[in-house]
Amino acid sequence: MDCITRDLTAALDSLSKRYNRSGIDEWGKSHEKLEDILSPNDWRLKAIKAFRRRIKIAEDSRESRVINDIRDEIGKRGITDKGAQIDYLYSIGLGCTRIGKILKLSHNTIADRILKLRKENPSVQGKNSIHYIDALVLMRNGMTGIDDKTFKSYQY
Repeated sequence: MDCITRDLTAALDSLSKRYNRSGIDEWGKSHEKLEDILSPNDWRLKAIKAFRRRIKIAEDSRESRVINDIRDEIGKRGITDKGAQIDYLYSIGLGCTRIGKILKLSHNTIADRILKLRKENPSVQGKNSIHYIDALVLMRNGMTGIDDKTFKSYQY
């Protein structure tokens, strides 16, 4: 167990004992934040904030790696035209914002292309909001979110 995890565990144990004599469910009100209960200099709050920062950094790093993997998968398929890339990512199940982040294009460019695609192919209608990792799995398995019944009916 590393130092930050050990400090976080100690902080939560300490909070439980100090603020909750009869069980974890009665520790503070549901809308109360740790920041409201503990002073800014409290070592427990510092440990919890350090843990949150570490989680955020790990999530951002993972997202960046998956986006690069998606770009690599597009390259392996030889799709060089930006319009074709948008069509392909949309068919996988990604929405405008995520496609824009992957292809580094503006939201308007992507939205215009998707509207055009929907007019040309009415079966493309639907909610596209799968996450990057789900899209990568579909790409690597040669599937699309539109054709696959599991992803078509699944809503996030």
